[in-house]
Amino acid sequence: MNWEDTIVEASASDTGMRRANNQDSYSVVRASSRESWKMHGHLFMVADGMGAHAAGELASKMACDNIPHNYRKSKTGTPAENLTKAYREVGGQIHAKATANRDFQGMGTTCSTLVLLPAGALIAHVGDSRVYRIRKNRIDQLSFDHSLVWELIRRNHLSPDQAGKTVPRNVITRSLGPDPTVEVDIEGPIPIETGDVFLLCSDGLSGPVTDDEIGVIAGSFHPETACRFLISLANLRGGQDNITAVICRIGPWVEPEFPNSTAVDGSQDKKAGRGSLFSSLLGSLKGRQAAPPFEEKIYQTFECPVDLPFLGRMADLLRNAQANGVDQAWRADWAALAAHRKKAEEFRQTGDFRSALGQLGEAIDILGQAARVHKIESVSNGSS
Repeated sequence: MNWEDTIVEASASDTGMRRANNQDSYSVVRASSRESWKMHGHLFMVADGMGAHAAGELASKMACDNIPHNYRKSKTGTPAENLTKAYREVGGQIHAKATANRDFQGMGTTCSTLVLLPAGALIAHVGDSRVYRIRKNRIDQLSFDHSLVWELIRRNHLSPDQAGKTVPRNVITRSLGPDPTVEVDIEGPIPIETGDVFLLCSDGLSGPVTDDEIGVIAGSFHPETACRFLISLANLRGGQDNITAVICRIGPWVEPEFPNSTAVDGSQDKKAGRGSLFSSLLGSLKGRQAAPPFEEKIYQTFECPVDLPFLGRMADLLRNAQANGVDQAWRADWAALAAHRKKAEEFRQTGDFRSALGQLGEAIDILGQAARVHKIESVSNGSS
């Protein structure tokens, strides 16, 4: 990619419906000059902390504060080497703090990082937070889940279907902190195309929201809108964990129904400064360009078009959530909700599926926020 390329970005984090505090953290560090970008690129990160009391919050915050700092202060070595070094240094710091204080024993954090460089997208990863790329109605998972489920599949002990039914999804096999050293997965750099959308998230999003749903929403809307829709969708599905998403789109945002319009200006629209088929779960796939700089690994891939079946799924979710909200007397703007649903149906009938989905997304967001308020009020009143 080039220094002058526009990157449209947004980030959001939510406690969810079941947790008392937010153990997720995220970081976005944009290069301030062309030379800084050439050396270190633009960095995006998500971390999901683990541990009792405030240990998880501290671990994820240490990762998001210190890994970018340590990485960017390195003046020698390749970006991959410097990122790996920064991960290991901070992992050691988290381990040392956990060892020195009984309250922090066992604390750790996942950490997924995307760095946009002249050579392409570089990924560093530990844990089960994820890095996705959405390109042309397809979503590719570019990071490997360091979880018991995925490890059993990799070693051919269980099929994906068997593992999904018999193994707890939240058992992590690798993270920063529990051990003094850690193996860091490095992917890329992989080629970047204008229009690519990268999404980093904690498992609070990738658990309740399916990959194709993430791909459709992140690929169809401005990153700020997509973050809002995705977090509300995760909360309406139960919000069992903290939810964090960081989305960056390569190139200016242009409303899809007006392809000749100019980019939409916004506080997050910044100049970056210059410069297939899928394998099985554990296979690798070369990029579709003629000569990618490295082998491109794709761990899962799904088609994600905006079509009638997808609209039907979202409409069903909305109907069920609305019925639940009425039963529990959520304080939602029911008139606005009805208006969005009506407009969604009108757009659906004219074949404008993307606009129909936008209206359903706004309705989902109304209910998602109402559900959060209802949960907070229920806790304050001493009910479940």
